[in-house]
Amino acid sequence: MNFSKYIVVMLFGSCVANISMAAPSVPKQVFDNGLVYCTHSLPVSLNPQTADIGSNTNIVADQIYNKLFELSGNDNHLVPSLATSYYISTDGKTITINLRRGVKFHKTGWFTPTREFNAEDVVFSLNRIIGKNDGIFPLEDEIENSSTKISQNTLFNEKAKNRHFPYFESIRLRNKIESVTAINPYQVQIHLVSPDASVLSHLSGSNAVILSYEYALQLNADDNLAQLDTLPVGTGPYQLKSYFRDRNVRLVRNDEYWGEKAKIKNVVIDVSTTKTGRLAKFLNGECDIVAFPDASQLKLLNERLPSVRISVSDSMNLAFVALNMKRQVMQNVDTRRALALAINRHRIIQHIYYGTAKVAQTIIPQISWASRFNATSFDYDYDPEKARSLLANKNLVLSFWVIDEEQVYDPNPIKMAEMIKYDLEKVGVKVNIKVVSYNFLKKRVQEGTDNYDMILTGWVTNNLDPDSFLRPILSCPSQSTISNLSSWCHPPLDALLIKALQTDVQLLRSLDYDMAQQLIIRQVPIIPIATVNNVLVANNRVAGITMTPFGNIHFRGLSLNEVQK
Repeated sequence: MNFSKYIVVMLFGSCVANISMAAPSVPKQVFDNGLVYCTHSLPVSLNPQTADIGSNTNIVADQIYNKLFELSGNDNHLVPSLATSYYISTDGKTITINLRRGVKFHKTGWFTPTREFNAEDVVFSLNRIIGKNDGIFPLEDEIENSSTKISQNTLFNEKAKNRHFPYFESIRLRNKIESVTAINPYQVQIHLVSPDASVLSHLSGSNAVILSYEYALQLNADDNLAQLDTLPVGTGPYQLKSYFRDRNVRLVRNDEYWGEKAKIKNVVIDVSTTKTGRLAKFLNGECDIVAFPDASQLKLLNERLPSVRISVSDSMNLAFVALNMKRQVMQNVDTRRALALAINRHRIIQHIYYGTAKVAQTIIPQISWASRFNATSFDYDYDPEKARSLLANKNLVLSFWVIDEEQVYDPNPIKMAEMIKYDLEKVGVKVNIKVVSYNFLKKRVQEGTDNYDMILTGWVTNNLDPDSFLRPILSCPSQSTISNLSSWCHPPLDALLIKALQTDVQLLRSLDYDMAQQLIIRQVPIIPIATVNNVLVANNRVAGITMTPFGNIHFRGLSLNEVQK
C-alpha cells in the first residue's frame, strides 16, 4: 500500500472519530430531509455589506438576500433580480432602475414586515454602503441636540449607524455616486459624479444586497441597529432559522419567495471544521457538499469514491507578494525584479495547491472578460541566476510578514512563506518571517507602523470587472490602506484606470487594462503567485449543482435524489 495514501486514510478515520463526538445539535429530521453544506468559518456579521475586503462573501448571504442584478456567466452580463430593467442617460451620469413589484421581505421571529419591497429599501441600502445615510433615521437629530445623558445602548446604536463597508470603501464607491433618489415607489435613480462603466457591476456583486428600510427603522427606534447585521431579513429564497457561532447556520425555505421556489426545505451550513475535518465529515455521511476541501486529498478521494463529484471552476482571485514601497530597500526596481525572478512559482503550485491553481501570468485573472483581448503576461519566470546577478553585493535582509489565516487564494500561508523564504535565501537574500493576524495588520496599517518589506497576501472579488481588482490593490487613492499593501501610487496607472471607466465598450476598456497590466509588470509593486480554482465536493444525493464564477451555489436550484444518504 502507498504510504502517503495510508497516512491520509488514517487521518480521515481519526478526524471522523473526533468529529462524531462533537456533532452540532441540529434536529435529526433536518439532516434526513435537508441538505448539509460544510464550509470554512463565517464572519460574525451575516450582512455581506460589511464583509472584509479580499475575502469571499459567505454562502449564507447568497441564499438570504437579493441584489438589484445578478451576473450571468463569465461575461459580466447583468441579469435582472430585484430590478427589472435599467437605462443610462446619454451623458452617462444618470442610471434609472425600474424595480420588481410583489416582492416580500422575510417574516421572522424578530421582524414582521407591513409592506412589500420598494424604492425606499434600495435608497436606504445603497446610501448606507456609500456612507450617505445622514439624517435618514428620525432620532439622529434629537440625539445630537439632546442635553440629557445618552445611554450606552444609544451610543452603541449610533456606532452601528457608522459601520464600515470595506469592499465599497476600497473601490471608492462614495466618490463615484453623487446621490441615490427614489423617483416613485418602483423607480430609483443613481446620479454619478462622472460616467463610470463599473458601477452596475459593483452593485451586482455579493456585497451589494438590499436590506429592509422598515426593519432598520424599527431597530433604530429600539436603539438596536446593530441587529441589522446579525439577524438578517432579506427577500431571498431562504431565510435564517438559527445561527450558532463557529458551529452551524440553519436556513429554511422562504415559501413566499418571488421567484422560482427552492425544492429543498431545510439547509444546514456547517462551519465547525478544518479542511481535513470537512472531508472527514463528508466520508462519514455528515455533509452532502464540501467547499474549500483539502486539495492534497482530492485525488485520493476521487480514487476511493468514484461516485463523488468534484466540481472545479476558474475564479476571480490572486495570491501575491506585495513589496512595500514605503521601505527604502524596495525603491529600486531592479531589486523588485530580482525578487520576482527568485521565486519558484511552479513549485508553490505543486506543493501548496496540488493542481487546483495556475501560475498567475497576469494580474487580472483569466476568467475576467478583460483578459480575452490582453496579450500581457508576467515575464519574470523562475531564473535564480539572473536574480543573483541583479542582487550582487546588496546583502539584503528583508522583513516578510504573513497573515496566518486561510483564504481561498492561499490555503496554507505559512508553508508558502517558508517556500518563498527558501527561494530568496538561495539567491543571497536573508528573510525574517513574521506571522501576524489580520487584525494586527489592520491596526498597524492604520497607525502607519506597517514596517514589513514584503507581505504575503491576495485579493478576491465578487464580480468580473477589472476595476474591482486593480483599483483597490494598486491605485493612488487606496495607498496606505489595508487593500493596497504595497502602498503603491503611480499616477500613469491611475490615468489608465480612470480612462477605462469612461466607456462601456468592453474591447476599449480591455485595451486600457492591458496597458495598465504592462505598466504594473514593468514596475513590479507586487509579485503574482497563483490564481486558484473554486472546488466543491458533492455526493450523488445532490442534483443541480452549478457554481457561480465566485465559487458559490444557489441552493434554490438544487434537489435531492432518492438514494441512500
